[in-house]
Amino acid sequence: MNCVGNGNNTEPTFEICNNCSPCKSINKGNFLDVIEVDAASRTGVDGIREIIDAVMYSPNNARFKVYIIDEVHMLSNAAFNALLKTLEEPPENVKFIFATTEIKKIPATIISRCQRFDLQRVDIDTLRTHLSKICESENIKFENDSLFQICKASEGSVRDALSLLDQAASLCQDDIKDEVVLNMLGLNGYEKNIELIELCLSNNCDKALKLYSEIIHNGIQPIQIISNLLEVCHLASKLNVIKVDASIPETIQKDILNISSFGLPKLVKAWQILIKSIEELKYAPNEEQSGSMTIIKLCFASILPEPAALLDELSNKKNTLETTVQSKTTEKPQNKEMLNTQQMLNVSNENQIDKIILEPDVIKNSKDELKESKSPKNFSEMLDLLLENKEALLHAQIINNAHLISYDVGLVKLRLNINTDIQILKKLSLALEQITKEKWSVLSSEEEGEKTIVEKQAIELDEAKEKIKSHKDVAEIFKYFPEAKISSIKDNN
Repeated sequence: MNCVGNGNNTEPTFEICNNCSPCKSINKGNFLDVIEVDAASRTGVDGIREIIDAVMYSPNNARFKVYIIDEVHMLSNAAFNALLKTLEEPPENVKFIFATTEIKKIPATIISRCQRFDLQRVDIDTLRTHLSKICESENIKFENDSLFQICKASEGSVRDALSLLDQAASLCQDDIKDEVVLNMLGLNGYEKNIELIELCLSNNCDKALKLYSEIIHNGIQPIQIISNLLEVCHLASKLNVIKVDASIPETIQKDILNISSFGLPKLVKAWQILIKSIEELKYAPNEEQSGSMTIIKLCFASILPEPAALLDELSNKKNTLETTVQSKTTEKPQNKEMLNTQQMLNVSNENQIDKIILEPDVIKNSKDELKESKSPKNFSEMLDLLLENKEALLHAQIINNAHLISYDVGLVKLRLNINTDIQILKKLSLALEQITKEKWSVLSSEEEGEKTIVEKQAIELDEAKEKIKSHKDVAEIFKYFPEAKISSIKDNN
């Protein structure tokens, strides 16, 4: 914004000279027209008012007066509202630069008045190359896998990577070793995490729990173990899909390939269990016990059938059942009986006779036929038959609204309560015909008839309550609590 070198005296430039007076002052941090504001410590409207008052003045000796507001999402709503008018119509010689890691917390009215630039994470290869150059220029020796672990732990942040590199160089006295970096990052014994997930996916619960306890004993926290297992699951799933991943270190690539051989469904199931256990660990009273339960869940989940295989099995069973039913219904019963009798008479082998006589499908079919032909002998059996055949709604309508006049097999007379749908009788007739395979007539009558089933039950309940009240112990209670009521009766036997 303010560089005047390289023959540029009139407008901003990308070709920064770092030799002109503004560049040198900005690099030293004593340039009066570049003001950095920490919004985290000045969240209120008062700090913004100072900026609004100051922007009216021209720059001291630069092209633009630049305000850099760091952690801008920490400003209050009142502060944002105070800044809004200045952002909408800023003075020509003033520029605002907002920096934030929480873009969702910035009001839409502010974002709409700014140019937005999203800074992306740096990929591991670029970051590792950058750290390698720094190590060469600083005469720091390193092992390749150590830089990979530092880059991975930094999660794409150059600042975090440099901090970890500085810490590792100090610990190793400028000779960075893989073992020291793994200890520093809490990843020591990473191969044990691979072994642990392999034991879980193999349903070797005993050894998996022993290895988990061993890792805990080495000082690794349960949350870190679960995170490591999640990473192994992720890498194995990637190799299962894309087959080759250059970002995986050669030292563990073979082991990760072995994990990927368990198949994607098992790995996805393990991932779901692990990701849920991360949340459970936060609220668990004992993290170590919660982690061990996660290991147990992983082991036993590995032997559960896969959804696709289960659906195929159910589909096959359904097709087999439909075929069996269809073949039985197309056969003529008389011809089948004659055939079975003829087979039994012509067979000389005793084992074959046993097989024919004790054939389970024949026995089951005959029982089903007997069951279908059985009609209810009384009104109570009829109601039970409705429930057995999932006619709960029709059953409820009958017991609440129908008064029995007379009952015979095939003929029922009922009186319905006022405002009751007359179609209930037709539905009952059709349901009984479908269940018993016989013709039923259900007629409406104006005779008084019996009370409804619900009314009978209410009378029986009242009688039972009165009987209980006559008991000496209960009578003593009502003596002291005359307003008490018996709401329900339960049989503990």
